[in-house]
Amino acid sequence: MKNLKYFPFDRNQYYYGKLLTEQDFIQEQRYMNDKRRLHNRFLHGVGVAAGFQVVEVDEKSISVEAGLALDFAGREIVSDTPVIRKLSTIDGFETVMENRRGDYVYLCLEYDEQDKMPAYNAAGGRDFRTDKIDYDKSREGYRLYLTDREPDKVSLTVDSLMYSRTILYQDSQLTVIQKYPKFVQANEEFEMTVTVENKGNPAMISLNFTEELSGVFCGGRGSVEAAVEETVLQRAGKAEKIYRLKALDLKEGEAEFKVSPQRFCLRYGTEEKKLSSEKGFSIPVVCRDRISQVKEQFFQEAMVEAVRDNYPQGIYLSRIYLIKTEDAYVIDRVENMPFDQYVYSSCLIMSITELLRQEIKNLEKQKSSLDSGVVLEKKDRTPKETEGRQWKTAQGTVKINLGVGGKRGQRFFSHEIFHGLGLGPVHIELSLQEEDMLYSGSSEVFEQMGIRAEIAARADMAKGSFVIGLRLLEASSSQDAVIHWKAVMAEQEEEGDKEKRIYILPGKLEMRVRESCYLEAVCEGMPGTQVLWSTAGNNQGFISQDGMYTAPNMPGVYEVTAECQGAPEIKASLFVVVRE
Repeated sequence: MKNLKYFPFDRNQYYYGKLLTEQDFIQEQRYMNDKRRLHNRFLHGVGVAAGFQVVEVDEKSISVEAGLALDFAGREIVSDTPVIRKLSTIDGFETVMENRRGDYVYLCLEYDEQDKMPAYNAAGGRDFRTDKIDYDKSREGYRLYLTDREPDKVSLTVDSLMYSRTILYQDSQLTVIQKYPKFVQANEEFEMTVTVENKGNPAMISLNFTEELSGVFCGGRGSVEAAVEETVLQRAGKAEKIYRLKALDLKEGEAEFKVSPQRFCLRYGTEEKKLSSEKGFSIPVVCRDRISQVKEQFFQEAMVEAVRDNYPQGIYLSRIYLIKTEDAYVIDRVENMPFDQYVYSSCLIMSITELLRQEIKNLEKQKSSLDSGVVLEKKDRTPKETEGRQWKTAQGTVKINLGVGGKRGQRFFSHEIFHGLGLGPVHIELSLQEEDMLYSGSSEVFEQMGIRAEIAARADMAKGSFVIGLRLLEASSSQDAVIHWKAVMAEQEEEGDKEKRIYILPGKLEMRVRESCYLEAVCEGMPGTQVLWSTAGNNQGFISQDGMYTAPNMPGVYEVTAECQGAPEIKASLFVVVRE
């Protein structure tokens, strides 16, 4: 069914002797199909329900796996076999190559159907003047197409119901995006994320801007001083900064954000980029909790969107990064479902809900154990390992001299203790010993304690040491306080445990014929590794063993490979675009 409208619903009525025409049977099919599409749209959503992964086959081709999806009109899109296609044979390829907006394209999926089995209409004949042909069947299927434009509206996804995005700056090289909640409660703290995405060549990038606030504060100030420090971003790399803000106690209103061109500075290498005009957005401040607000918004807007937005819009299956020349391309990598357009089944939702419930229970147990001063040990775990992280510990005992005793509120301190675990953040656990008893947590719980005191530790991360302090809650005649300590630190990843890989800098290279350029192979997890350079074959240019590549005398796209001498399976490739 190619129609995109649901309404009105007219159902056939039958009676004895009724004359049935083809319109009656068409109406019968349309009624059932439209009811099912409406059910799909409102009760299930829009997106991929299963499968439809996009896999890179070679430098020119991709494979779209079998899958099931629901489009924006509620129609089912089904594929039972994988399909391998060259990008150049997919609709929209020539347009995106001519536009040259960036280094990636989107692969989209939309519903389609084709007429099958031509038939001769014995009753109506055939109109040879219009070449109209009747068909016995319609084959439901889909169409793939490429575009370089993002979707006009990504609706009915988990992210779209909770968050909004504003593009602060965009050109062919960089994009600056702000992500924030669709609404916040009065007097609520929330997060805003600033993301810088590099779509061009690897470069040093920095961002500084001041955003004026109204109805919201950041650290007690009426502005956000946003900054992404100088960092090298590879092509398709991202840098993010998260800022915590707090909405004012407004019964109804909006939190407003504005950035002027004079207070915005974005650097891309040596190039400085500016805003052309003032940018801004607003967040509604509501009195109710988020769950109630999401429900109300969905119930209010879903029907309006279904009636109003009846234009065809595809499902974005993947973002495909390309290395492009004037008349050629190479697939760099494939990112699946860039806008998270998924349809969640009830079974999957129940599983996720159960996992979240278990996480909440674990957090509540941890909180109650911390409040009581008892540290719960996790059972059935390997020594010094918790949730994939390695931990190293040290422990000891220190005696703090109290003189002839102390008065209430008096403070005493130990000498500087070096725990021996190295530099960095460390967690210190303390307990107070009296005869054969060890006391942890609040000293006000057990009445028989001889020393009632608060004990704390101050760690110096730069020196790898700490000092223990004690403050008496009551006067004591004891001359010494014996304190047992345990230091716990996350173990630094050993060089040999790091993932071993090689990558080539620069990550993208364009040259002229017979031009030379020095390439650098960066080895991670393999100190002192010898790198071997090579080209893909004859007439691919020449590269010396110190990384100096000389382009051939013919334009094209050529592959250069760097591999580890001791482990040939660890290697990286760079596609060099050579122009006249």
